[in-house]
Amino acid sequence: MKRHSRLCGALLSLAVAAPLTAAAQERGRTDGPEESEYGKGGYSGSNSQGVSLQLDWGAAINDREPPEDAPSGPPLYVGATLSLWGADWFSLDASAAYVFDGGRFIGMVGPRFRTWGWPLVFTAGLRAGAIVIPEAEGLRFGISPQLGAEVLMGHRDNILLGLNYNPDIPIGGGGVTHRLGMSIGYRF
Repeated sequence: MKRHSRLCGALLSLAVAAPLTAAAQERGRTDGPEESEYGKGGYSGSNSQGVSLQLDWGAAINDREPPEDAPSGPPLYVGATLSLWGADWFSLDASAAYVFDGGRFIGMVGPRFRTWGWPLVFTAGLRAGAIVIPEAEGLRFGISPQLGAEVLMGHRDNILLGLNYNPDIPIGGGGVTHRLGMSIGYRF
């Protein structure tokens, strides 16, 4: 009987003493540079505002044959996008692209929205601007809806890798250009 009471007493003293050791944990500190208090309940690593610059490239297919005197080339495009971030879910984009087959230049501005998630987010946007179709067609106003997905990488999610689809639709003729491409960017 004495042995059982000693065992129960030892277990009871361990149960009482265990929570006391957890109270000895050091409190978090916030005396470093601004936005450096990671861990122990400090700031998160989110970089919700700022500017990003990205390089775009991929396939571009015109739904109509380009005019005979237009430049001919492979069905590819290159471009760049400058984004002003209002929040993690919204940005205002200004983009420019050159389509080699037909020599089209596309310059667009418009909003882009992102879904919640990490590290993969889905995007949707609508841009409007100028589409320059060489020779016979000339300058046209156009719209370009966008659907895509991005992967956020890096220590502060500042490297962007994306896939996107843009149909560039000139108003008043000229044929639609379907662009399917990739992008890599950096968020400052």
